Amino acid sequence: MLHGKALNSTLVLLLILTVATAHGRSYPRFSRNDTEFQHLVLHPDPSVGTVYVGARNHLFQLDGSDGLRLEQEETTGPVSDSKDCLPPVNELNCPQAKRTSNHNKLLLVDPTALELITCGNVHQGTCQKRSLASIKKVLFSTERPVDTQYVAANDPLVSTVGLVVGLRGGERTVMYVGRGYTASHPPISTRHLSSEPIFSYEETAKLAVAGRLSEYDHHFVTAFTRRSYVYFLFYRRDIKSVSREYRTYAARVCMEDTSYYSYVEIPLVGQGAGLQGEDLLGVFSSRISSTNNSPVDASALCVFPLDELDRHIDSTRDLCYTQDGRVEGRGEVAYIEYEVKSSCANLPLNTLKAYPCGSDHTPSPMASRAPLEAKAAWHTSAARLTAVAVSVRDGHNIAFLGDSKGTLHKVYLGQDGMVEVYANTTIHPNSPINSDLLLDQNGAHIYIMTKTAVEKRPVAECGDHLDCQSCLSAKDPYCGWCVLEGRCGQRWECQRGSVQGQWLWSFNQTQQCLGIQHLSLYNISRGEKTDIAVSVEGLPSLKQGEAYSCFFQDTETPALLTTTGVICSTPDASNLPPIGHGDEFVMVTLSLRFINVTVAETEFTFYNCSLVQQLSGRRPCQGCVSSRWGCNWCIHQHVCTHKHTCSQGVTIYNQNFKPQTPTIPPPPRKPTPSPPAVLTATTTTTTTSAPTTTAVPSTTTTVTPPTTPKAEPTTPITLTTTHPFVRISTQATTIHTDVTTTGLSDVEGITKGTGGTTRGLSKDEATLNITEGTPHITLPSSTSGQVNSLLRFLEPSGEAECPCVEKVQDSSLLPVNVERKITLVGQHLNLFQDKDLDYECVLDVENRSVVVDASVELDATQSSVFFITCQPHKYLCLTESVYVQQWVCVFRRILSVHHCLAFLPSVTLFNCSVGRSDCSRCRTADPKYGCVWCGGAASSRCVYQDSCTDEIKHTCPAPVIHFLDPVSGPVEGGTVVTISGSNLGQRAEDIQSSVTVAGVPCSVIHSRYEVSSRIVCETTSSGEERSGQASVKVRGGGLGLSAQIFSFQNPILSSIFPQRGPKAGGSALTIRGRRLRTGHPSEVNVKCGPLYRLNIQEDQISCLTRGSNRTGDHGITVRFGGAERHLRGLVYHYTPNPNITKAAPSKSFLSGGRIIRVSGQNLDVVQEPKMRVTLSPPDTLPPRRRRMNSSSLILCPTPAVGPEARRARVKVHFLLDSLHFDFSTVGNEAFSYEPNPKLYPLNQNDPSKPYHHKPGSIISVEGESLDLAIYKQEVEARIGEGLCSVKTLTHNHLYCEPPSQQPSVPASKKQDGMDSLPEFVHLYLKFSLQYDSQAQSTFPLEAQVGVGVGASIVALIVLIIVLIYRRKSKQAMRDYKKVQIQLENLETSVRDRCKKEFTDLMTEMMDMSSDLVGSGIPFLDYRAYAERIFFPGHQESPLRRDLDVPEIRRQTVEQGLVQLSNLLNSKLFLTKFIHTLEVQRTFSPRDRAYVASLLTVALHGKLEYFTDILKTLLNDLVEQYVAKNPKLMLRRTESVVEKLLTNWMSICLFTFLRESAGESFYMLFRAIKHQVDKGPVDAVTGKAKYTLNDNRLLREDVEYRTLTLNVVMPATAASGGTTTQTVPAKVLDCDTITQVKEKLLEQTWKGTSFSQRPHIDSLNLEWRAGVAGHLILSDEDLTSVVQGSWKRLNTLQHYKVPDGATVALVPRNNKHHLHDSHDYMPGEKTPMLDDGEEGGVRLWHLVKASEESELPKHRRGSVRERGGERAKAIPEIYLTRLLSMKGTLQKFVDDLFTAILSTSRPVPLAVKYFFDLLDEQALQHNITDPETIHIWKTNSLPLRFWINILKNPQFIFDVQTSDHVDAVLSVIAQTFMDSCTIADHKLGRDSPINKLLYARDIPRYKQMVERYYADIRQTISASDQEMNSALAELSRVNCLVALHELYKYINKYYDQIITALEEDSTAQKMQLGYRLQQIAAAVENKVTDL
Repeated sequence: MLHGKALNSTLVLLLILTVATAHGRSYPRFSRNDTEFQHLVLHPDPSVGTVYVGARNHLFQLDGSDGLRLEQEETTGPVSDSKDCLPPVNELNCPQAKRTSNHNKLLLVDPTALELITCGNVHQGTCQKRSLASIKKVLFSTERPVDTQYVAANDPLVSTVGLVVGLRGGERTVMYVGRGYTASHPPISTRHLSSEPIFSYEETAKLAVAGRLSEYDHHFVTAFTRRSYVYFLFYRRDIKSVSREYRTYAARVCMEDTSYYSYVEIPLVGQGAGLQGEDLLGVFSSRISSTNNSPVDASALCVFPLDELDRHIDSTRDLCYTQDGRVEGRGEVAYIEYEVKSSCANLPLNTLKAYPCGSDHTPSPMASRAPLEAKAAWHTSAARLTAVAVSVRDGHNIAFLGDSKGTLHKVYLGQDGMVEVYANTTIHPNSPINSDLLLDQNGAHIYIMTKTAVEKRPVAECGDHLDCQSCLSAKDPYCGWCVLEGRCGQRWECQRGSVQGQWLWSFNQTQQCLGIQHLSLYNISRGEKTDIAVSVEGLPSLKQGEAYSCFFQDTETPALLTTTGVICSTPDASNLPPIGHGDEFVMVTLSLRFINVTVAETEFTFYNCSLVQQLSGRRPCQGCVSSRWGCNWCIHQHVCTHKHTCSQGVTIYNQNFKPQTPTIPPPPRKPTPSPPAVLTATTTTTTTSAPTTTAVPSTTTTVTPPTTPKAEPTTPITLTTTHPFVRISTQATTIHTDVTTTGLSDVEGITKGTGGTTRGLSKDEATLNITEGTPHITLPSSTSGQVNSLLRFLEPSGEAECPCVEKVQDSSLLPVNVERKITLVGQHLNLFQDKDLDYECVLDVENRSVVVDASVELDATQSSVFFITCQPHKYLCLTESVYVQQWVCVFRRILSVHHCLAFLPSVTLFNCSVGRSDCSRCRTADPKYGCVWCGGAASSRCVYQDSCTDEIKHTCPAPVIHFLDPVSGPVEGGTVVTISGSNLGQRAEDIQSSVTVAGVPCSVIHSRYEVSSRIVCETTSSGEERSGQASVKVRGGGLGLSAQIFSFQNPILSSIFPQRGPKAGGSALTIRGRRLRTGHPSEVNVKCGPLYRLNIQEDQISCLTRGSNRTGDHGITVRFGGAERHLRGLVYHYTPNPNITKAAPSKSFLSGGRIIRVSGQNLDVVQEPKMRVTLSPPDTLPPRRRRMNSSSLILCPTPAVGPEARRARVKVHFLLDSLHFDFSTVGNEAFSYEPNPKLYPLNQNDPSKPYHHKPGSIISVEGESLDLAIYKQEVEARIGEGLCSVKTLTHNHLYCEPPSQQPSVPASKKQDGMDSLPEFVHLYLKFSLQYDSQAQSTFPLEAQVGVGVGASIVALIVLIIVLIYRRKSKQAMRDYKKVQIQLENLETSVRDRCKKEFTDLMTEMMDMSSDLVGSGIPFLDYRAYAERIFFPGHQESPLRRDLDVPEIRRQTVEQGLVQLSNLLNSKLFLTKFIHTLEVQRTFSPRDRAYVASLLTVALHGKLEYFTDILKTLLNDLVEQYVAKNPKLMLRRTESVVEKLLTNWMSICLFTFLRESAGESFYMLFRAIKHQVDKGPVDAVTGKAKYTLNDNRLLREDVEYRTLTLNVVMPATAASGGTTTQTVPAKVLDCDTITQVKEKLLEQTWKGTSFSQRPHIDSLNLEWRAGVAGHLILSDEDLTSVVQGSWKRLNTLQHYKVPDGATVALVPRNNKHHLHDSHDYMPGEKTPMLDDGEEGGVRLWHLVKASEESELPKHRRGSVRERGGERAKAIPEIYLTRLLSMKGTLQKFVDDLFTAILSTSRPVPLAVKYFFDLLDEQALQHNITDPETIHIWKTNSLPLRFWINILKNPQFIFDVQTSDHVDAVLSVIAQTFMDSCTIADHKLGRDSPINKLLYARDIPRYKQMVERYYADIRQTISASDQEMNSALAELSRVNCLVALHELYKYINKYYDQIITALEEDSTAQKMQLGYRLQQIAAAVENKVTDL
């Protein structure tokens, strides 16, 4: 939007709208990544909800009520376009056009017509009307718009805004458009929408800008209406200021003001304002100027009251109307902008009220220097603000601001000026929000658009806030919380929103949600029942009959309303949700609801102590008493319970038990331990609840002593503890024995009181219970003196008090098969109160339970410590494992149900024998296991030391070596040897230096050593070949020797084969030598890399080469361990890779055997070339080896395949070692198999018999499919040992020529009888064949003689007949050929003459073209051109004259003429003036043409107005001819408008003539002149030998020859001033002297235009004949030949001037004259030697004029040629000269017509403009006949302009014309005119020869004309502005003389003109008659009726 300019101006401005509300809270989105969204509008009917998006190259129609679903899409681009071309655009009229994207510049809705208006930047910003129901339906579009229909800016970066407004109560709809600068289009205009022409504007309906638009550079932001005004908001450059900074402006104009009289613009400055009434919100850049360094993205929001803006505008208008725009003390405040020639006035004071929308007498356009200021209400520097929309809701003003980073800011605007951003939403990161930020008609939703997406969002997303807290924290001024409806919504959506406390406003900072402040209990044991007091502050009151409910999760319980809240009862356990797996509690939501709406809620917990026990694993007691819920442990029942007292035995209390303390509620919805509940006392149940969390250092406990059922509640006892709990003796004292108790059946039991509230026990409680069985009490420990004296003993508490087994007394290692006992240490076993400590130990060994009796002893030092001894037992382990860990469990035997006291994972069973098979391994075992090597040599093994019954071995036996690998190595050493065996040491250090191989030390590799079993070492150098055993000696042990012998060897390499191969590798290589299996030959290297696929034998190594990256020689290296061997003297040579370039043929028979010729390079380096055939489905034939012929050829016979190959896909590969080549790649086609051929036996009648062959004949073999896969050259047929040469092979036949003699049978085939005959052998046929001998003729000799005689007689008769016929035929043929030769000679002569003439002409024209390079085409300047066009035939035109008035009156007259010029600017006056003159009888056609030309000159500087006048007059002319015959319009120049049209077209086409068509026309003119002058031209009759006009054809053979004269240049003409320079010039000896002078002048002055040359009348021709002296030659003198009354003009032939003579053009003695080029001088009439009076003598030159029309029998004076008699009889034979001339000029005529009628370059704007005007007139007057429109166009352009130019080249060029050249041009002009007509000319024998001449060309020219007219119709329309620009460089003409001449006609018809003006009411209002009288007074100085 900014286009990179420094701005301190508005980016986006919008009007605040008061909107209604709407439902919906969705996030519909539509996006497209292939375009860019640019504009957005909505359907005017909110019930329809359609959304329209204008984008680059697209239009989208979306369903706004259905999630922005795409309903329709229309593609609008890219299209072929150019900014420089006018629509329609095509390749011919706009070659520079290219594919251009169509950006949507305007997208508007016409609510009245229900139309969508779309405008793009292409085609000069034209618009379309589309249906709102379907954007694909185009209601209006114009292919040929006029310039006033160019609406939008044609640049994508230039802004355009628009507004549709209904005027006069909706009767008329217009569109206001504001567009930035791209051309001369007005920045603001009013355009028609409901009247023709659509989208056009009237001349006055625009903002007139007299200055340069580019200086102002408007950038429009938006437009809107208010009341009866239209407002535009834009920024532009303030050119009145010194800095010329951009400023923001608000402009206003009245809706009904069609002339922009009321236009005012006011600067806006964002500084200060408030919010009252309707306001204008603007987003401004915060930068002060373009030179400061403030952030680019800084923006501010300013508020402008519209009432204040209107007052400021009215004040500006009033100042400009009544006070000249000035204010006292402030100077000029209001002024006229845009350099319009107007100024503020001093009109009456009530002008503003009298003319609220201005008038034609009020000044405009107005502007104010005083800005309207407003303070910035809000600013930001995070991103540049790009969009603003405003809504008013419940008295609150809310603004929506979009920025350049894709964020939408929601801003609250308070009445007191307070501004707060309450929400920022990112729509699309880093994608600017489009300025089309729209609220829907109801104001409920806002449409947000970025470059690629459109989103529809509610203005307030209240529904997204699902709870009160998020609703209020949103601080959205739209939203609030409906308390009893439980949702976030707007106030109007809340049914009780108007009631206090029912709707909590989100934007209220002090507002808080309803919540539960306090609970009486926060957790209880699952299943307990009690009442819970719930405290809720601000709980709304209800209507009568309404009530709240309590919900524990989904279980409803009644709620009793209190002053502070409600009281809720806990539900049954069955109604609670189950506790999840792995948990011991469940947390539920305790909510207070109204109907189904949650008013307030918090978390409440139900726990289960049984699950605590289960989750405690192997230590249930410890887990129970350490839980956070206060669960207690019952020792005897082995149960974890929430009860305070167990049913029997001792209870261990929870270590976290503590008395009640003040608590606070937990945070909602967090599963964390809840704070303790408030403890309450009960009446009959002696339980005390003590919820707990974590233990605190100092706690208090409340204990309630048991009472009788009727006892009064006692005061709780407070106990203080300094540590968690202590215990007392388990002998409890009974307080009362007759206590009534309600026992708990289980943990889920329910306790009910009899006289008070019922409550349950919480999960964290410890309980005090008195049972019937063993009445006692348990109390917390460490009580103070306040405890009752009866409570003297306390129970244990905490996990430290739980009975358990802690550890193993001694070692936890147990050897298997050894009897051992286990002693365990236990704690607190006395709590079981067992009389007999009867225990047992249980071990689970390999899933078998081993039970062992246990004894228990009390520790004498610690009373709580016990020693449990498991009796000795031998434990067995069957698994082969070294270590097995086992659990030990201790049980009390007295229990019917066993409960393990503890599980100890610390007993380990181990077995020494496993994994220790030899002594070394046994001795390396960990000493803690006590493993030893036991026994003798035969039965020794590794056992536990206590289990060894034999001798314990402290040393290990000698090592044993089982295997060596390898058994050889090089003498250099480096071979890695692996020694396997047993007792090879316990550590590597034991054998580190004691390993030898064949007596040579071997270095041990420590990392690869394995204890006792493996040694890996590397040999050292032996120095020589040797062999021996390997030995290992263990430190402290014996020596071990190997049974295998290790040899140190010296391998030798001797040779390789082959010695070369391709660098791609894959070649088989054999290396020969000795002892090559030494060690492990790890790799074979060919210097650059290793080989692969080793096959090693003792005397050779076979391998395949790897690929190399280079060619050349490479050495061979073999590595034997750490030693290398190199092949000396031999290398391996890598050659370039073989390559296959061609393989053919590509077919084979199924039987195979066809030779495939494979060509390529380096093929001989391949060791084994193969051909592989693969069939699909898979069936690969084994590769067949191929025969190598040379390095460039391999012959491959194809393999045989089965019939399945016909159905399969065949793939053929050539395998060249490692390289594979696909046949289809190198053969250029796929390989295929064809069916085998079938050959039939030669003797088909009896195949068993031999075939009899006649020597000398051809054997024909029939068959099928013979040539499908074989060529003739490949076929081999044998007959015995001889070859049958194949001559022909077809699909069904094989022809072969056998040997002339019967060949012999091969020796191997010789047999007896018939079998000795040779056989015909073919691949598919074998047959016996017998040669027949020469048999005797059976025809008798007599018969032979008779036949010969008869044949001779017949031949003789035939010969006689043929001779007779031939003689007659030859005679006829001679006659025919004679005629044919004559015709051919005539045709050849014409053809040769055309060819020769054309060649000569082209040579001359090339010479002339080279001359033109220096001198150029002699175009006339524009003034001379206009003078000759406007005023033809006038010797002195008004353009040359000066104003002819007395000097004393000149100034007055000139002022009057200037007033007349201004008066002519009145369209009404000018049309009245013209129509008044045309109705006058004395106003002749010549006067009409003259007045039209005068008007053209007078209006030449205002061509736009001139064009408008022409259009108006033309419309009148059309109406006049439509009533008569429309085809006759513009045929003649009978009216002023027709001459105006001629002049207008001439003005507009001058540039086209000079730049395009002029060159072709000049070349044609020069070609005509050259060709005509090349032959004789009669100086008297003007007839010429070479012409196109038969009336000007010289029908006589004139003898002449070409002379070359040396012309001495006269001093006045020579460039150097000398007379000695000569120039050669060509003339004819039959030329008259005047003709010679013209030709000499033409050739010697060819670089000078005609007007600058001397006239021939001013020069004499002087023949300088050497000794004869200088002779002046002339046309007539005393030597002229006179015959009777005829006198012949002198020629060079008459003077006998020879070739090469020297002549000179010398000046005459009389005055030198310069003549205009249009004055044609036919010849020199005055002779040099006067011969006196001629009295009736007639002149002739070549032919006598009176004889030309006759056909005389005899001619004298003509030279006869062969066949002259025939020529005399048929003078039409000379018509061939016309054809010769036509053929010679054909190229130049075609070039000219092509230049005129071509649309390959831009068509002249005037032509396009006027043709479109004619089309519009025809459409307006319902003329549909295409012929009529064609005639109009032809009469307006070809007839009115081109014919005029073609016939008069002197109108455009400075040249001399002549009659004979004009005659040729008239024929060409007539041909051009005939080509422009539609009617077909029926030509016959009597048709004019001129028409017959071009009869064959005219149809082609007609096609050119029709295509020209059609192309013009499709091109972009031309505008007045473009034509003005095109003619801007033309010089202005002096119009004062023209005005003076015009005034003469005004004076002549003064009274009639005055009368016509006075009769017109409009003219009276405009006082046109009065102004004319003023002009008359000034020009004529006469008294008028003023």
